[in-house]
Amino acid sequence: MKNLLLFTVIILVSCNTNRYIYSASSPNNPYFTKKGESKLTGYYSTIGKSHSSVNSADLSSQNNRTGSSGGWDLQGGYAFSNHFSLIGDYYSKNEEDFYTNSENFSPFNSSTVKYNRHLFETGAGYFIALNPKKTITFNFYAGIGGGKFSFDDHGIDSGNHSYTRYHRANITKWFLQPSFNFMPGNYVRFSFVLKRSFVHYGNIHTSYTAVELSDFSLDHLSNETLSFFEPALNIQFGLPAYPWIKLDLMESVAAGDPFYTNSIRYANLSVGLTVEFN
Repeated sequence: MKNLLLFTVIILVSCNTNRYIYSASSPNNPYFTKKGESKLTGYYSTIGKSHSSVNSADLSSQNNRTGSSGGWDLQGGYAFSNHFSLIGDYYSKNEEDFYTNSENFSPFNSSTVKYNRHLFETGAGYFIALNPKKTITFNFYAGIGGGKFSFDDHGIDSGNHSYTRYHRANITKWFLQPSFNFMPGNYVRFSFVLKRSFVHYGNIHTSYTAVELSDFSLDHLSNETLSFFEPALNIQFGLPAYPWIKLDLMESVAAGDPFYTNSIRYANLSVGLTVEFN
């Protein structure tokens, strides 16, 4: 009986089509060790390829194409004491997916979905060295943010007619962010970040029908607060001629409520530059 119930749950979850309510992003994690340090980081972020192709005759020019994502992050931080600092960041991301009914169990025959995500975060944190040389530090940040997540959906419905839909949501986000920084030398350093986010979805406006909202697992989203675990690996490479500039690489993932598993864009890769001011 337990196996039958588990199989039923898996089938029901797998039949939910994707409309992504959340997307992984790069955490703001400074490498501070003393008062007066500050940094500014700029990233280009991408999820690379998504899934789903379009084979509708009306969208034949998009055959075998896959979704994509691109955006940018701007992050800053300042250590106002030997153990406490402030951080702030803003990110903007655009995503696009193509769907077919046979792939996604969608109420539509084929769809093109374009996402826009904009978010500002600010927070404060504590950092402390774990060894005498201060090459390993523990950091803990907490903060709050706000922004907008939206997407536009258009294509061919089950009656082979053109359709358009939209979904708009304001979000409020709180986060807790412990991390461990490792600085073994002048030219390489890395960090493990264990971020936990709590996201509240409010002021939702949509043109989806009640049935469509249910099919896309969007019907319970209004005024709901969801929790996401967002671990990340950050690696920075120093430039010998310019020690105050670092090449910055970040890989982050997101996981959340199992009910919304199919609605989370779980991977993000960022590349950028960090400029430090001491």
